[in-house]
Amino acid sequence: MLEAIIENNHSLHKFLDEFRGAFGNKAQFRHFQHYVIALMIYLGSKNLSGLSRAIPDGRHQCSVYRFLAKQDWDTEQVKQIRLTMLNRKARRALRAQQRKGRPAPVYVLIDDSLVDKTGRKMVGVAQHRSHKDKNQLILGHVWVSAQVVVAGYSYPLDWALYRRQSECEQNGAEFVSKPDLAYQMLEAYEPLPDTQTYVMTASWYVSQDLLKLCRQRKFHFIGAVKSNRKLAWSAHNLQVKQWQASLPKSTLQRVKLKDKQYKVWALTGHLSCKTAVKCLINRRVGGKKWHYLISTDLDLSARTIIASYLVRWEVENFYRAAKQILGWGDYQMRDLRAIENHVLHPCLS
Repeated sequence: MLEAIIENNHSLHKFLDEFRGAFGNKAQFRHFQHYVIALMIYLGSKNLSGLSRAIPDGRHQCSVYRFLAKQDWDTEQVKQIRLTMLNRKARRALRAQQRKGRPAPVYVLIDDSLVDKTGRKMVGVAQHRSHKDKNQLILGHVWVSAQVVVAGYSYPLDWALYRRQSECEQNGAEFVSKPDLAYQMLEAYEPLPDTQTYVMTASWYVSQDLLKLCRQRKFHFIGAVKSNRKLAWSAHNLQVKQWQASLPKSTLQRVKLKDKQYKVWALTGHLSCKTAVKCLINRRVGGKKWHYLISTDLDLSARTIIASYLVRWEVENFYRAAKQILGWGDYQMRDLRAIENHVLHPCLS
């Protein structure tokens, strides 16, 4: 049945065949084909039990688990092949945009998401604060990911499991913070030729090291900052919330984006790390909460900065699809390698 599915779909056959060289033998490659197809066609819970039932020609879930956790196939080569294929598609979309005379900036979006879990013996599982559940502690895994958006095309660049320091100490693993994971992803990123890269993050990830890396690699940064972040202008060095509190209403401008309007005040100054930024103090008309954005591209207008930052919603779309459709939310495995290899497969689909 597997051969019939693949042979009758030229695009699927061509896609899967690109990964053949990452596997040491035909059996491993066949397992890989089974797993990807099962993820694509199965509508139930995409855990090992469900996927083993959906696999064409049938495979016991123990056999599937051994493929994920025990067999020696080159996961890094699989990742590299995936990136090569995605970059090829992104370049085509980029060239089409450039032929129309339109600028096509490349956005690298960094964020994290909590995946609820029930198994307490899974590697990396811990209690994490859930923002969507009013900061309640939820048992699960937190995945930090980088997403690339270019010319309307979006794809996951990289991802890594964040493990709490207490859990790392308990299991003898090296602790790496979320900002450090983001730094490593950005450091490894190879930009598309003849493009300007904009890195975008939430306030949690804005660090002196990350901004320095962006400057070294000639990337621009657009992101949120916390309300207590200091911004120096002229002889004044105030927290951004203090700048907002001191603003007369007459200084606020209105910016319209589609059907939404924002009250905005922009100031060009320096952060404490001496990085020059344009700071945007803004809130939606009708809303009460103020937001603080910074951009190291000082030439961008307030409207462009807000519009660019809204592109970050693409990473939320990815997390929603990954958890609800592609199996990120369904796995229940203890072994770290098996978990990471399971998570890798949906990103191929």
